[in-house]
Amino acid sequence: MANHWDIIIIGAGLAGSALAENISQSGLRTLLLESAEPGSGGASACSRGIVRVYDPSPTLMQYNVGGVREWRRLNQRWPGIFRQCGIIYLLREEHIQGAQGLLRAFSSSEYPIALISRHQAQRVMPGLNIPSQAGILHEPQGGYVNPRLACQLLAHQAREQGTELLEGVQVKRVESQSNGVSVHTEHQVLTARLAVVAAGAHSRTLIPEIPLFSRSIPLSTLYSTGAQAPQTCLIDEYSGSYMRPGSTSFVFAGGAPQHDATAPAALPQTRGVHPANLQLAQQMLPDVPLQLSHGWDGYDGYTADFLPQTRLIAERHLALFCGFSGRGAKYIPDAARQFSQQICEYLQ
Repeated sequence: MANHWDIIIIGAGLAGSALAENISQSGLRTLLLESAEPGSGGASACSRGIVRVYDPSPTLMQYNVGGVREWRRLNQRWPGIFRQCGIIYLLREEHIQGAQGLLRAFSSSEYPIALISRHQAQRVMPGLNIPSQAGILHEPQGGYVNPRLACQLLAHQAREQGTELLEGVQVKRVESQSNGVSVHTEHQVLTARLAVVAAGAHSRTLIPEIPLFSRSIPLSTLYSTGAQAPQTCLIDEYSGSYMRPGSTSFVFAGGAPQHDATAPAALPQTRGVHPANLQLAQQMLPDVPLQLSHGWDGYDGYTADFLPQTRLIAERHLALFCGFSGRGAKYIPDAARQFSQQICEYLQ
């Protein structure tokens, strides 16, 4: 089988676009396939990309440290792609001691994380309703990105560096051969030395044995009638809800009940749960008048332990870069940088 490309990346969400941008710097012949256009589906389209370091999982915290560093670097290339507005994280009482240990390991002068008082928290976010026993984490240099815009910028940069991007292509199946891999679309068969499945929740439809399931992520836009929407990110362990600034008048909110399925097509429509996001946000900020503007039925591919599937299966000429469990925006660009190095070493 004659290999036209060195590598075919399936999916131009944040994972595939970031991987293509990194690999294209190596000079390898790279093809990026996307069923619509970069950043137009799944978590990349319907996430609002809160970027933070703290996570109850030390492994994910380690990922997040590199993620913040990479987003800062990308922000130098594309000013404004990462907005450092700060984050308040409300901890359940039983998690405070564990968080203190993690802070000793991960807080630094470069990126400070601290437990703060109720008074300090309400100075950062006036009117915040804080449960009486909650611990309050503050990451003043945390913030958010726009994953869809990031996909578009990364994919464009990859093209400038030699990657070929093919949009509107639905991959039907991937077959391993003795000396490479064939990627079957509706009308043609594309061949490469290696294929990377970076199709988010859809990855399992191509490689059924990937331990992924689909989970809905309903996200709502709320309108502040007094043009006083919060300007700091907020995550509340008590309710499982979160908010992220949108503009002076709008805020994005999540935390409504989620649903699981084997594939995105099997997920129920979640438009009926968007009023729950409004209710949760109003409980956190009772003095800020909010109205529901609209919502999205987002989703992602999840793993049981929330850790990503980033592995090279050399004997099958396949690699997996998926399973980010709704948490990938924080660290995907750095994970892509590291994984691209492994792939390039394998192919060169």
